[in-house]
Amino acid sequence: MKKDEFLRKLRKKLDILEEDEVEDIIEEYDGYIKEKMENGSTEEEAVSSFGDVDTLSNELLKAYKVKVNKSEDFIGNFANKIIKIIDQLINDFSKKTPREIVQFVIEIFCIAIIIALFHVPVSMLVDLGENVFNILSSPLNRIFFTIWSFVLEFAYFILAIVFFVRIFDLRYLKNAEKNTEKIMLEKKNDKKKKNTKKIEEEIKSETQSVITNFSELVIKIGVFFLKFIAICILFGVSMYIIGMGVVLAICVYLLIKGVTYFGFYLVMLSLFILGIIFFQLLFNFVLDRHNKGVKLAASLILSFVLLGVGCGVATVEVANTQFINSPPEDLQIEVLEEELVMNDDTIFIGNISDYQVDNSLENVLVLYKYYPLGNKMATNIRKENEFVYLNWSLEKIYLRSELLDHFINDLKNKKVYNYYIEPTIVITANEKNIELIKKNRQKYYHNETNYTSCNFVRTYYVEMLKENVNDDDYSVVLSEFQSDDLVTIRLDKDLAKDLKVGFNYEFTFKTYQAYIDTDINNIFDENEVVDVKKTDKEGLNQIEEDSCSIFY
Repeated sequence: MKKDEFLRKLRKKLDILEEDEVEDIIEEYDGYIKEKMENGSTEEEAVSSFGDVDTLSNELLKAYKVKVNKSEDFIGNFANKIIKIIDQLINDFSKKTPREIVQFVIEIFCIAIIIALFHVPVSMLVDLGENVFNILSSPLNRIFFTIWSFVLEFAYFILAIVFFVRIFDLRYLKNAEKNTEKIMLEKKNDKKKKNTKKIEEEIKSETQSVITNFSELVIKIGVFFLKFIAICILFGVSMYIIGMGVVLAICVYLLIKGVTYFGFYLVMLSLFILGIIFFQLLFNFVLDRHNKGVKLAASLILSFVLLGVGCGVATVEVANTQFINSPPEDLQIEVLEEELVMNDDTIFIGNISDYQVDNSLENVLVLYKYYPLGNKMATNIRKENEFVYLNWSLEKIYLRSELLDHFINDLKNKKVYNYYIEPTIVITANEKNIELIKKNRQKYYHNETNYTSCNFVRTYYVEMLKENVNDDDYSVVLSEFQSDDLVTIRLDKDLAKDLKVGFNYEFTFKTYQAYIDTDINNIFDENEVVDVKKTDKEGLNQIEEDSCSIFY
């Protein structure tokens, strides 16, 4: 500790004494330090010989018969300190010129901008947390995200206050104290009539102290900013470690049940260890603790070795696993039904997967087919004017033991099924209503406001080709694999100009509905041809898409 810092702290501890007494004590210890330095001690050694500032100040106060009470009223002391600071600032600013006051305002504004910039990484972490927690089902995602955002914003608020107070204290309060000390020093210099050489040395020492303090301030701001980012990241790493801990617990459970994906287990274990190492590095950085290099290097090497071995073994295990893009055949489907009245202008909004004709029905029957994996669904059909919104909702979320057992047995047999969560919506109605539903949906979706579409591909064989003289299109006779039917369609000249008789072509259609009628006439009537290209694929290898995989 430097002499100036030691005397400044000692002055603060003795501020309950009379000013003259404080000055006498400070002058006395200033002389002690100079004497020790003249005898060969460094400035730090001379200061450290007096011991801790708190202990020294308590002894001095006892010598002046001032009782040191450690359990003093905190609120009262805090209020007195605030009042003293305000008085000190008022006294200091009363001596400032208008230029210095403007400079002060600008500096405060710059500090506010720096604090605002600190919020950028916080916002990024909040957004990252929202994206991560959206993986969970509602309301768990909202609960975790609320906790996550509150912790980050609260930490930012506290650190911003600490940062502002620290900078304000270093930049203004301590400068005011230095000005007071300088005035007192000038008085003492006048009294003692020090020679010019000593005054020059003190000025040089003061200048060097200002430069050193400014450099230290810049370094402290940089370190503070880095620590602030590290603290924000620590929250994310903590959530990662908790999540990986849950994953490891699941891995242990699966291993006990006989699921032997050892590569996956090793990968999860190595990722968990790497998370712990990263957390420890950040934690030690924030608390200014030293890392044990050998132990850290050994942990990192072990983690990466486990990760490499785990990835290699997991690759072999995945290669031996059968992935099936459908739920298990023995999984029972549950069906929800709701009957609706159909008008000529009714438009059904929703992802309709299929239509079924039942001419005995006067109204429209909407069927929601779903697999009760771990939830209970409910229809949530909403009507607004001519629109009928085919919505649904999760009424209950729970864990089915029989489904869990089924999943574990599938993993034992190296099988992974695709379990659908969303329901399949099927419309059952008479033929007239189904045609009306398709027509209204086509009209609704085929406009710029409600534009929703996707493409699908089907393959046809060109039997005959004829250019229509008076029109800008061709008459094309088509057939398809495993069908003897011949159909004549009209095709735009730009699309048909490269067609040749006796070859297969892949027709790309744009559609505005999820369900696609595979009849050739209906496909060309209800959808738009956007591309035609020749193909060498034969028989079962030809592309024959029945519906869009993703739609509305």
